[in-house]
Amino acid sequence: NSLSLEEQKNTLNKLGVKSEEKKIVQTGLPELPNASNGKVVMRLAPYPSGPFHIGNARMVILNDEYVKRYNGKLFLVFDDTIGSEEKFVIPEAYKMIIEGLKWLGVKYHKVFYKSDRLKMFYKVAEEMIKNNSAYVCECTAEILRDNRVKSIACKHREQSIDANLKKWKTMLKGKYKEGKATVRLKTDMHHPNPAFRDRVMLRIAERKHPRVGRKYKVWPMLEFSWAVDDHMLDVTHILRGKDLVIEDMVEEFIWNIMGWDKPEILHYGLLNFEGVKLSKTESRKLIEKGVYKGWDDPRIWSLQSLEKRGVQPGSIRNFVIGMGLSMSDVSMPVEILYAENRKLLDEKSNRYFAVTNPVMISV
Repeated sequence: NSLSLEEQKNTLNKLGVKSEEKKIVQTGLPELPNASNGKVVMRLAPYPSGPFHIGNARMVILNDEYVKRYNGKLFLVFDDTIGSEEKFVIPEAYKMIIEGLKWLGVKYHKVFYKSDRLKMFYKVAEEMIKNNSAYVCECTAEILRDNRVKSIACKHREQSIDANLKKWKTMLKGKYKEGKATVRLKTDMHHPNPAFRDRVMLRIAERKHPRVGRKYKVWPMLEFSWAVDDHMLDVTHILRGKDLVIEDMVEEFIWNIMGWDKPEILHYGLLNFEGVKLSKTESRKLIEKGVYKGWDDPRIWSLQSLEKRGVQPGSIRNFVIGMGLSMSDVSMPVEILYAENRKLLDEKSNRYFAVTNPVMISV
């Protein structure tokens, strides 16, 4: 302990020990690029397969904080398209998501439902077919994947615009069965990322939707609906996890084709709590089996369960803001969240100590 800092470094070097400077983690939220007071428009786009959980809270609070900072607008846009057979819309999720936002103190200016906006998506898709930037593909999912890997354009890619429009009308009339036709975006079949090659934009789904029943059979993929909605709603800034980079590429490709202005897209790293599993699909299955008692079961980590356990919404907000917009993936012990919660409780509560069934002793 008596050694100077320089002497300590020299001693470490002689021993062959390499020292590393501790990385400083940025806390707080940086300014949004190209943001003007009163002109920022952002959106929350939850898929209603269950309530918000602790992992979703980061996305929610970041959007809310920035909108408040710039006196902007925040839209709640339910991504209630027809999902996969494993992940689907749960009717009660709409209400639970709104309850979660209210508990977190998040105020939004307007609510939109993708299921109400199908005709608008159809209109844009038809425009893209007419300008030859999209086509109707009748390949099976297996052939489509194989062609992507091999950088092979399928036989439908060079169809005439008239042929594509005719098949598109056939899709809308419900004359194709599920899996028999899709609308694909004409990208580069030699793109380094096979997943980006002629991406599917709309597909057929015959399953019943909780809000619109079987009124529609052609449903947009999420990234196509995002590209259209973000333009139509005049969204200026988009926050999303860095795992959604392929979705950025699709959106930007569509914006360029349509000649639309591009919103700013910002990313943040993934946040995981050690020992905590966050999956709405798995939670739903366990609820159905009776393993979990409901969406407020503490093992689910939904906002409803956190409220029931006495977690203060302010502690979640403080935790998220402290994380900032770091691009690094972070895995944290859940005790850090509990510590934030204790701070808030200590500010407004008196602590008492009690011993039940005390025993008198003499020392």
